[in-house]
Formats: sequence, C-alpha cells, structure tokens
Amino acid sequence: MLKSIALILILISSVHADLVATFTQNGLKDTRLVRFPALFIPAGKPPTPFLSVGKFDVEWTGNIEIKERSRLYFSFEGKGNASLMIDGELAVSEEGELGKAKSKRLRLNPGSHEISLKYSSAVDGSANFRLYWEGEEMTRQTMPPTVFASELNENVTKGGMIRRGRMVFTEQHCAKCHAPEGGFGADPMPETGEIAPILVGIGDRVSDEWLKHWIANPKALKPTTHMPQLINPETSEGLQQAADLTAFLTASKTGGKVDKLVPDKELIKAGGANFHELGCIACHYPANEEAKADDTNRVPLNNVSSKFLPGQLGAFLKTPEAYHPYTGMPNFRLSDEEAASIAAFLQTESDGKETKSTYKFPVGDATRGAALAESLQCGTCHPGLPGGVSKSVSLDGIFKLDWAQKGCVAANDSRKELPVPNLGEGDLEALLAFSKAGPDSLKKQDLAEFAERQVKAKRCTACHALDDEASLLNSLHASTAGLVAHLKTLDERVDQSRPQLTFIGEMLYTSYIESMLSGTVEQRPRPWLGTRMPAFKAYAKTLAEGFSQLHGFEPCAPLKIETVPELVKIGGSLVGADGFGCNTCHGNGDIQPTAAFEVGAVNFKLIPERLREGYYYRWMDHPAAVVPGNKMPKYAEGNQSQRGEILDGDASKQYQAIWNWLHEK
Repeated sequence: MLKSIALILILISSVHADLVATFTQNGLKDTRLVRFPALFIPAGKPPTPFLSVGKFDVEWTGNIEIKERSRLYFSFEGKGNASLMIDGELAVSEEGELGKAKSKRLRLNPGSHEISLKYSSAVDGSANFRLYWEGEEMTRQTMPPTVFASELNENVTKGGMIRRGRMVFTEQHCAKCHAPEGGFGADPMPETGEIAPILVGIGDRVSDEWLKHWIANPKALKPTTHMPQLINPETSEGLQQAADLTAFLTASKTGGKVDKLVPDKELIKAGGANFHELGCIACHYPANEEAKADDTNRVPLNNVSSKFLPGQLGAFLKTPEAYHPYTGMPNFRLSDEEAASIAAFLQTESDGKETKSTYKFPVGDATRGAALAESLQCGTCHPGLPGGVSKSVSLDGIFKLDWAQKGCVAANDSRKELPVPNLGEGDLEALLAFSKAGPDSLKKQDLAEFAERQVKAKRCTACHALDDEASLLNSLHASTAGLVAHLKTLDERVDQSRPQLTFIGEMLYTSYIESMLSGTVEQRPRPWLGTRMPAFKAYAKTLAEGFSQLHGFEPCAPLKIETVPELVKIGGSLVGADGFGCNTCHGNGDIQPTAAFEVGAVNFKLIPERLREGYYYRWMDHPAAVVPGNKMPKYAEGNQSQRGEILDGDASKQYQAIWNWLHEK
C-alpha cells in the first residue's frame, strides 16, 4: 500500500500547473494559460471572449512531469475530434463520441514528457472534452492540474495581459462613464453588470468625518479599493469639494438603528473568538495594524470604529450585500449574537487607531455637494445619486483613442476633472494592452474564465487550497489564536482543514455549488469546522455554472440513479461494521456515527445531492491522492479489496454497491 501511495503522489508532483491553450477560429488565434485541458461550451456561446460563436480548434501544449517510471493509459471523454501526442508519438485519437478508446499502455520514464493535445468542436461551436489517465495502481481519472507544466511565450503573455486589462477595466467601472451606445447585449461579461455601493441612507450608517477622508483619498483608508480619487485633497478647493459631497450624502437618512450601548467585556471576548474561528484574518489586517505593502491584499480594519455609526456595524455584518450586492465581504449567516459580538470586538480593537491625516476640512454645503455629484457623474456607479446619465465618450469611442496619451490613465492628460483610478502594479500596462483588443470581448460571456477570475476576486484561496498551493489562512490563523485561548474545548478539534478547490467543478453538482454560494444549503456538510462557507449571492448561479464548465462538465442538478436492490443490500453491509466500518465516522441522516472521534465526516444523507459519480470513484480509490493528508482510509490495492469475501474482492464493484446504497431512498 505504501508503494502505491508514493506512486500516486509522485505522479502528481508539485510542479506549477499550467498548459498553453491556443484557440483558432477562421484564421484568428487566442492564447492563454490553463490549469488543465477541459471544455464545456454550449452551442451559441463563443469558445473564448476574444473569438466568435462557431466551430473552433484548440491545442494544449506543455509537459507532463513524471518523477518515477510509470505505465499509464490515456483516454478522453466528451464529443468532438481529439488526438493526443506524447513525446512526438500519437497516443490516442478519436472522433465523435469520445471515451470508447484508450491508448496502449505507455511506459513513461522520469522527467518531462512533451504533449500536444488537439481538439475540434462541433460545427455549431459546441464542445465537451476531458482528458483521463489510469494505471495499475490508479483508477481512471481526470489528470490533475499539478502534473502539467509549460513555458511562457509571447502569445501567452499577450493573452494574459489583455485578460488582466479586461478585468481591471470592469473592476474600475470604466464602462459606467463610457457606456456602450447599444448596451452590452444579452450575454455580456458578468462583471459589466456590477454596481458600486448604494448610498441611499448612508447618513444613517457612516460618520461624516470618515466619509470626508474617504472621498478625499480612498486608497489611504483601503489600499485595494476600486474607488477612484475624484478630488485633489492637496488643494483648498478639493477639501471643500470633499466636505460638500459629504454634506450632501450624509443628509440622506432613512431612520437607521442607533445603539449607543457600551459593549461589555464578555461580548468583546466572544467577538474575538468568533473573529478567529471564522478565519477573518485571511482577508483582513487586524485592527491594530494598518495595511502593509505585501501581496496578501488584505483589507485593514483599523478604521472600523471611525467609520460606522453606533449600531450599524452589526447590521452590516449580518447582511453585507444589503447596500452593495457585489461586495467582496460575503454573508456568513451570522446570528444576531455573533454579529453583535464581532462588531463589539472590532469597534473596541480599532478605537483610536484610524489612519491619520493632516486634512482640515471646511464646513460643507449639501446643495453644492448635489451639484458636484451631478458634474462628477457619481450616479453612473452609485445608483440613486445625481449624474446617472453619462456625458462622457462612449465605449466604442474610447477604444478609438490612445489611452497612453488621453484619458484617465494617461500621464500627459492634465484635465483636473478626470478621476484618478487606483491601479496596482502592472494594471496600467494591462489596460493599455486591452485597449488595443477592442471592446467586443466585454459583450461576451465565458463562464469558465469567469470562475477563474472570481476565485481571485472573491479571495477563495484565502480559505481554500487550490492545486499545490495552501490557503493563506493556513499561514495566518495562528496569529489570532490568542483570541480563543480561554476556550479550552477548541483544542479537541484537531482537524480544521477546509475542502480544497482543485476539483470543485468535477466533484460537486452545479446545483449544490449554487446552494453553497447562495447560502441556501440547509445542512452544513462539515458542521465541525470553526470556519464556515459564506454566501456570495450575486454570483451564485453563474459562478456555480462556471466551475462546472471549467472542468468540462455540463451544469446540472443531481442525476437520477437507478439502484439495483441486490447491490443496495451489499452496499449497506459494506458501510457497516462487517464491511469497511464507514459508519464509524459518517452519520446517515439522524443516525449518528458509532464511535467518538475528533471532528466528523460528511453525512451520508448529503451525498446524493452533492457528489458526481466519477469523482466518487476517484475518491474511493485513493482519498489521499485527491486530498493529501486526508484521514479517509484506502480500502484496496490494485483493485483488490480488503474485504475479499464480498463480490470476489473486486473493489470497483464494492464501491458501486455502496454508491447504490447511498442513492436508495
């Protein structure tokens, strides 16, 4: 068994995971890096945002990294025409319905093996493709991202820069002022529909002092903000404008709750414990620190006390999306007590630690502020504010200009009224590259690429591992452990590892991913975790579909499984004490596991609505190869089960029996 574990983990080595994907259509090419070769593109959708609807070809090139001599078979799944070359030799080729053939057994020596994988879509542009491998010690499964490697080239760099510029363009809400004359169409890049925070009633929520400083210099308070600088705080005119805008905005009140009660020590202590348990440190600097110049891009909390009016922080924590549907702050479905405790902790910790400035603001005038909001076109980004109808150059118009010479990002454009976007390192170069590509890609949706973008935008890897990269929380969580030192029982919960994202679209049905992202799932699959999966409601459906398509699967709900009574009976015995003893760790509905243990395992009742069948067999074959360090045992060696007296010891048949039992209603 140890030898087989070593073989799988060696095959899936910690090489940077990527391949070069070159899409070709009617003489046009689009090149980008991908983590693995997989496609699901419905008819009527373009293969990439930079190509059109219709037939296309794609070639993935790079290397497979092998650390130990291996004997492997390769095969496909999906529809279309596909061929795989390994070290210049044809390994397997198929047309039409893929998956009926596989390569001969190939002996791959240690080292890099060059691959070229070609695929052609259907005439209508629909595509479905996945690449699989298998061996004597490994069941047939999709090839994991960590086994691939490739080298950058000019086309890859160009494709990456244009895509980054496209994302920066939407993050900065450039198309709100530079709107397309005919709209974005029926199926645009999802991010084009995002709006900035709704500021109606903001006078109930934030202090005017914080708001003046925010308007004057947003990035000083939040270095990662996408809010541009609209006035110059180094001039008396700019300070007056900030004061006037603040007077106008804070005059908007709807009668929000005001709670001036001083929190007691126990509530503050409980809030600190919740802060640690939820892993907040992965996305935020603690309140006693200002943002650092590092690559974590965490949001500082030192200005919390100076920002929120009494009673408002708890309300924000309960429903962060109430005034900003696309906020990066997700909904943790906090109870009233949890929200109140975290608010008390953060306000106490940040009191007096706000970012200092030397700005001296004059008295503001709300009437002048309203006129200024109109002239600055604030309403194009913030619904409900004056200036909602843009007077700027249209989307098509700005793509005819040289952005390096004219406009918001041009160094030589001296017009005072232009906003100053908050660009990170490399963002300007990316925007200029995107400007040469034209605006058409903004009118096209590619949900697989959308999912990859949102993993970064929503900071999913702050809590979840992806491929061979550990989550950020793993390295930061210990820094807040002192907040739970008084809770001795937490020491008993040894395993606090969160599920990885590597196989998310292959692992879970689309409908289940959507329910997790929308916060509507009724029963947490891992209720023992101190952290919990928060909701990102605005993109739950599109992101769930994107994850499925990214892995080459059609978005779908659970499929109906026709069970075989004989297999159901055998599966039931296999999960019990006379089989593999699965019920030692796994509950089944209201039936609890049979033994006490550290944390728990996913309840069997949830499996039918969660797991895709292919991933289930991959997991059962070798859990540690899917998630290194996982505590789920391996029950077979070379498909020879530990329970040799059941179904002739054929592990795959035994796993099929358990699958039947899991789906028997």
